[in-house]
Amino acid sequence: MRNYLDSLKQSGDCHLAQRMDGGFAVIRRSEAHTRAFNVLAREILSNSGDDYVALPRPDGPATYDQVLIIPLE
Repeated sequence: MRNYLDSLKQSGDCHLAQRMDGGFAVIRRSEAHTRAFNVLAREILSNSGDDYVALPRPDGPATYDQVLIIPLE
């Protein structure tokens, strides 16, 4: 799972990665990327557990604009 976390720390087509105290945030680039970012956010949430905690920030009833990731090391 370490490789997955490392890949999230790199900005991608639909998101930016930003370091924060205790972890990092995956942030949607723009509203034009809402659909792709929601797919990524749901993937992040479904893979959380033993390696990290994921805290999504909703910006609507079924959409997200950011996910805070706290590694469990």
